[in-house]
Amino acid sequence: MEYTRENLKKLSLVEIKQICKDYYLPHIGTKTTLINNILNFIKKGDKVIISLPTNYKPPTGKKVIGIIMGDHEKRIQLGKLMEKNKVKILYYSIGVHYYQVDKDFEFTKLND
Repeated sequence: MEYTRENLKKLSLVEIKQICKDYYLPHIGTKTTLINNILNFIKKGDKVIISLPTNYKPPTGKKVIGIIMGDHEKRIQLGKLMEKNKVKILYYSIGVHYYQVDKDFEFTKLND
């Protein structure tokens, strides 16, 4: 289901709360507030602002990426690379896992 305001309004509050839980969003509030939270999250997309400690510099040829907890497709892709020791886990902060990967690494879109 594509999450649009119209589609979400048709769902019950319990269903809306479950979607919030699936995205690791706050799930307490009015239906309108929760719908707004979902739509804002989707609008933001998978953009994660990475704030590294000032003394940390990735090694040459490496970069740091962040993945939101609920992003299963990206976690699967990284998991496969972890098995090959091509990903280094750095830390977790406020719902985002941070990893060190090769500078040319890009996520691919998985087929449904």
